[in-house]
Amino acid sequence: MDSMPKIAQLIDPLLRVLSRGTNLSNEEMRLGVIQDLHISEEVTKTIHSGGRSELEYRLAWARTKAKELGLIELTSRKTWKITDLGRTRVTSAP
Repeated sequence: MDSMPKIAQLIDPLLRVLSRGTNLSNEEMRLGVIQDLHISEEVTKTIHSGGRSELEYRLAWARTKAKELGLIELTSRKTWKITDLGRTRVTSAP
């Protein structure tokens, strides 16, 4: 992927990555999404204000939205798991 994915475009890849593991850290999810979407190194190095990458910033918002929708839940600090609702979304996606 040559352009930065929008927050909404990150939710389903995030769910796919989480569906392959049990409890994943923010970093494990970031790496999984990069691989899932074939995000270029150039895109991953784009910096957001505040010093972190733009991708990390958008993934944080994607996690927030997915949590609000009941698709994922926090299991411990910076560690997440997919919910049954999230698994249903993954298996019903085209």
